[in-house]
Amino acid sequence: MAVASPDVERVERWFRDGDLLHPFEGDAPPSTVDLARAIASIGGVPLSDQDVRAAELAERIGRDRPLLFVLVDGLGCVFDELAKPGGLLAGAEGIQLRSVFPSTTAAALTTLATGAWPSEHGVPAWYTHLHRNDLTATILPFVERDSERKLQEFGIRPSEAFAFPSRMALIDGPLRTYHPRAISNSEFTTYLRGAAPTDPYDNLRDAAANVVSRIVEQDEPGIHYLYLPMVDSASHREGPHASGTMRALEAVDRTLGAIAEQLDGRARIAISADHGELHVSAAEKSLFLPDDEIIDELHTPPHGEPRVPMFCVRAGREDAFAGQFRERWGRDWALLSLDEAEELQLFGPKPLSNLAAERIGSHIAVSATRNILVYGEAGNRVSALNGYHAGMRSEEMEIPLLLA
Repeated sequence: MAVASPDVERVERWFRDGDLLHPFEGDAPPSTVDLARAIASIGGVPLSDQDVRAAELAERIGRDRPLLFVLVDGLGCVFDELAKPGGLLAGAEGIQLRSVFPSTTAAALTTLATGAWPSEHGVPAWYTHLHRNDLTATILPFVERDSERKLQEFGIRPSEAFAFPSRMALIDGPLRTYHPRAISNSEFTTYLRGAAPTDPYDNLRDAAANVVSRIVEQDEPGIHYLYLPMVDSASHREGPHASGTMRALEAVDRTLGAIAEQLDGRARIAISADHGELHVSAAEKSLFLPDDEIIDELHTPPHGEPRVPMFCVRAGREDAFAGQFRERWGRDWALLSLDEAEELQLFGPKPLSNLAAERIGSHIAVSATRNILVYGEAGNRVSALNGYHAGMRSEEMEIPLLLA
């Protein structure tokens, strides 16, 4: 039997001590995967015999009336205590869920679309390395990371980037989505909903009016999926407990309360999130500079997330890279090979698909602290943020399902 590496033992200890939360092992609550399958099943997509938790969530949500599913980006359980007393968020029935790893919008929203773990669907991070095309994409905006040119200019089709079938697009009953106008017909949202119609909105008032019009005035049945990015955007800029984030949270809460009042029981409202957030101080930020000599050990610059950096190490240079990485950042980070990450089942209970393995690379780094490691020049816009996520701390992994 192979002896576990010291970094594997560190990660296992972090799980045992509760410093990190595993996506599904131990006494983990239902996951984003279970939620995705539950919602799709309400829309008529069959569950398997193994989908016990998804079936239970579907029954808790209910099938007796239209469903308004609201995804509030970044609304982790860290916000539970901050919800305004008397508001919809504070008064709703709460069920704790756990995000997938990496606990990031790209991976979690693709899981919500597919009902699959990141190990299967192959969209592991905001900055996803498309190995077969030898470039790193900012995957949901569908652009190349550095130039921000559309991926179509590099000959990449959405069906290649988002290769795993969308379960939401298979819903055979009525489905309607509501996204901000700028992304309502993006490559990803089109992939998510398939042929279902969408109503773009320009602000929260528009979003509420669209939902109420469809459910109340036009009496549309089925599933209505409303995506709200405001809390996450504010939290990234200012931090999860900052005044601007609280204003965004209160605005979302007021809007959902107004929607609930006008629906007056005509639809079930289920509210959830893709991930939580944590505040990162300047002292907890490190830069991986483009001219750093350690880049010579890599096939391509680091990708992934500031909270979960991913690396494609050159063949034969694994020991040299690992030695340099641990010497410089090993106090706060555990460096795992792809095989070790798969053995720990960090990306899901099923083996990594070839696509997922290619896109993750040869190594990942995880941390039980709040530290981030950002690739880029000093003062770049990513390192200037105050809120981050993608790791396995409770602030990032614990998400709610709120029923009203």
